[in-house]
Amino acid sequence: MGKIGDFIGLKMKSLLNGICIFLMIGVTILMLIEVVSRYIFSHSFQSLPEIYLILVMWLYMLGAPLASHNNSHLRIELFEKIIKSPAKLRLYHFVVSCVSLVILVFFVRWSYGLLEWAIRRPQTTDVLYIPWIYSQISIFVCSIMMFGYGVKDVIGRFLKLRRKDVAHFKNDTTA
Repeated sequence: MGKIGDFIGLKMKSLLNGICIFLMIGVTILMLIEVVSRYIFSHSFQSLPEIYLILVMWLYMLGAPLASHNNSHLRIELFEKIIKSPAKLRLYHFVVSCVSLVILVFFVRWSYGLLEWAIRRPQTTDVLYIPWIYSQISIFVCSIMMFGYGVKDVIGRFLKLRRKDVAHFKNDTTA
């Protein structure tokens, strides 16, 4: 995609990795405190699940764009094994990227609607009264990031589709 795109992608991946590691450590510590307090001290912190639920929501949602960046998200490899022609395989990857982008447009629209609803009808958790929008906004942020990776993927696949050097594409599954 170019030096600037690669630089931005690398910085985004580093940022997502750092945030996900921080969230994993935080969730692990909170769950460990919950387990130790419940089973060793026979005391339960009712507020801890509310906190780690929000952290886990962000962790899951940020994991999706990270998987997209690493090209390790879900995909069906059956057609990749059936299609032998490098040109047809490039066309297949381009079509899959376009269909994914269309689905991501609907995902962005849906997540925006959820965020809009959360702003109009604010709700809070039961114990700490944390606004649920803190977890719901993670879905919208994820959808925007996934859409960005989807656009990058379509552009990358389109550029590869136009190339003539077929030897370059053997065993290539990245954008």
